Amino acid sequence: MFAPRPALLRASASAMNAVSNLTSLPEEGKGPWDPAKDSQQHYDYIVLGGGSAGCVVASRLAEDPNVKVLILEAGYSDEIVSSKTPAFFILNIDSAVDWQFKTTPQVHAAGRVMKQPRGKLLGGTSSINAMMYHRGPASDYDEWESLGNPGWSYKECLPYFKKSEGFNDPDLPKGHVRGPLTNRVRKPMYETHEPEYHGTEGPWQVSHHHLYGASEGFIRANIGEGLKFNKDFNGETTLGVNKIQTFIQRDAVRSSLSRAFLKGKDVVPGGRSRGTIRVVYGADIQRVLVQARKGVKMAYGVEFLDHKKVLRRVMSVREVLLCGGAFGSPHILLASGIGPSPQPSIPHIHTLPGVGANLADHLGLGIVFKARNRCHAGQPRLQMARSIASLLTYQARGVGPLTTQVGEAVNFVRLEEFAPEFVAREKANGTYKERASGPNSPHIEVIFAPYFMRQHGTIMPADYSNYYTLVALLLNPCSEGTVTIKSKKAGKGKNVIPEMETVIDPNYFSDPFDVRVMAEAVKFIRRIGRRMNDDPEVGGIEIFPGESAVPDQDDLKLQGYVRQSTETYYHPTSSCRMGPKSDPLAVVDSRLNVYGVDRLRVIDASVMPKLPAAHTCAPTVMIAERASDMIKEDWKDSNARLAEATVARL
Repeated sequence: MFAPRPALLRASASAMNAVSNLTSLPEEGKGPWDPAKDSQQHYDYIVLGGGSAGCVVASRLAEDPNVKVLILEAGYSDEIVSSKTPAFFILNIDSAVDWQFKTTPQVHAAGRVMKQPRGKLLGGTSSINAMMYHRGPASDYDEWESLGNPGWSYKECLPYFKKSEGFNDPDLPKGHVRGPLTNRVRKPMYETHEPEYHGTEGPWQVSHHHLYGASEGFIRANIGEGLKFNKDFNGETTLGVNKIQTFIQRDAVRSSLSRAFLKGKDVVPGGRSRGTIRVVYGADIQRVLVQARKGVKMAYGVEFLDHKKVLRRVMSVREVLLCGGAFGSPHILLASGIGPSPQPSIPHIHTLPGVGANLADHLGLGIVFKARNRCHAGQPRLQMARSIASLLTYQARGVGPLTTQVGEAVNFVRLEEFAPEFVAREKANGTYKERASGPNSPHIEVIFAPYFMRQHGTIMPADYSNYYTLVALLLNPCSEGTVTIKSKKAGKGKNVIPEMETVIDPNYFSDPFDVRVMAEAVKFIRRIGRRMNDDPEVGGIEIFPGESAVPDQDDLKLQGYVRQSTETYYHPTSSCRMGPKSDPLAVVDSRLNVYGVDRLRVIDASVMPKLPAAHTCAPTVMIAERASDMIKEDWKDSNARLAEATVARL
C-alpha cells in the first residue's frame, strides 16, 4: 500500500487546472491589460483587488447604467478545478493561486515562520477557502458600533448579510427554482435553519452539503458533553453544535464571490441596463496616485505593472476603492506614501499611524485521532482508484466525497462552559481577559474534519485508515501584530518604483493568556475525542500529539505544544481599522473613507474594528454590500461631487 503524497495531489490539481485554462473559452471583459483598447478608457471607479469584497463592490456599483468600473486583479480566473471542487480547496495552498505569504519568525510561537495562505485569483480567498458561511454573534457588530462606528450595529448589518445571500432551503423539492440540482444524500436532522435570518434572492448561494457519518458522531459527542444543538449558527445564537452552512451552489460547485457577482455577459462587460465592468488580470498594483491642491489631498488614479511587467497608469473619475485584504490594503497604502512614517525611497504623502497596525487572526490547533474501521470518514477515499471514481462521480452527477468542504461540523463554546475552573483561577489571579463581545459570543470554535489534517494538509499518514481531526480556534485573541513593507529591489527602466515585499508579523502568542486558553481548548478537544471513542460507529484513539507525549496535567508541555503546533486559520483582519477621529490608530471612518485623503476608501476585512468570532468571508461581503450603498448615496448628486473634484485639482 502506498501512502498518499501531498506533493502528488497538488501536482495533479495543477495539471487539471492547466487543462481547465486551456479548454476554457475567453470571457468577454476579463483578461490581461490591452494597451490598444484599455489605454483609451476612463473609469468612474477603480477597484484594487478582485477578491471577495472587490467582486461585490464592482458588481453593485455597476447596477448604475451610467457607471464604468475597472477591477485590477493580480491573479487570473477562478474557473479551475481546484477552486470549483469543494474538497480540493486544500490543494490550492502553496500553488499558483496562493499568494504564498509567510510571517516573520514568530518569537512567541517557537520562532516559526508560518504560512499565510491568501487567494491570488479572481474571487480572492473566497475562491480557495473552506467555504464556511458563518457571520458570528450579533454582539460583535454591536461592539463595532460602540467603538465609535455609527451604522455598524447588528440590526443595521443584518439586511446587508441577507442582501447578498441566496440561501437554498434544503426542504425545497428538486424541481423548485431554488431546489437542489443533484441527488445528494440528505441529513434532514442537521439541515436546519431560521428563515427570518436569511436572504433568498441574493447571488451568493448558501446551502447544506456533504456530511460524513463521523461528523454526525462529533455532533452527538458534543451534545453528550452538554452543548446545545444549534438550529442555525447564523440565527438567534451562534453557541452550540451542528453542521456548518456552506457557500456551495446547488450543483455542488463552490459559490465564490467571483462566480456569484461577476458571472455572465450581462454583468461583465455589462452595458445596456447596467454599467460596464472591465476586469484586468495580471495587474501588480504599485501605488495609489494622490495629489494635493488647495490643501486637499485626493486620490485620482493608480499605477500598476501589467502582465508583461510594463508600468501602466489609469485615472479614476470618482474614487479609488482599495479591496486588497488585510495584507494587501496596508501594503498598497504604505507603498503609496500613506502610513505611520516615511518609507525609504517612497515619497511620503500622508501620515496615518494605524496603517498596518492592529493585525488580528484566528489561530487553530489540531488533535488527530484514528477511528474504527467501520467509521464513515474521508481518508480511505484518497486511494487512487477511489479518488478517480469520486472525481468521475462528481463531474457527472455533483455528488460524492468531493462535495465535502472538509470542515463539516463545528461547535462554538464559551470558556465557562468547558473550563469553569480555569476561568475562576484566572479571575482570582487577576489575569483573566474577557475579549468576547458579550455573554452569547463564543471564545472557542472546534472544527471537525473527517480526515488526517496537519500543517495545512501537507502532512499525511502512511496508510488509508479512518482518521479525523479536531481543531480548536482561538476566536478572541489578545495578541495583535503588524503589516509593513520593505524594499526587495529597485525598479529598472521605466519602473522607477522600488519593488516592495509584504512583511507580516502577527505577533502570535505575544500575550500569554492566549496560550493558556488554547491549552484549555486542547483538554476540551480530548474530552470530545474520548466521548467519540465510546461511539460504536466512530471510535477514536489520539495519535497526534498523543496524551503520553503531551499530558493534560503538564501545563508546560501543553503550552509548549500550543506554541509549536498552532497554525493560522485564514482570518486576518483589522490592519486598516475603522474608527472615529479620536482613535489614533483608525485608518478609515465609518463610511470607509481614508482619513485625510479624499476619493479613497478601503473596503475589505482590514477595516474591521475588531476580529469577529466568525469565519470572516461572510462579514467581508456584508461590509462590501454596505460600502456599495454608501458610495451610491455619496454620489447621488454626482455633478456637484465632480465639480468639487475639479476645483480641488485646479
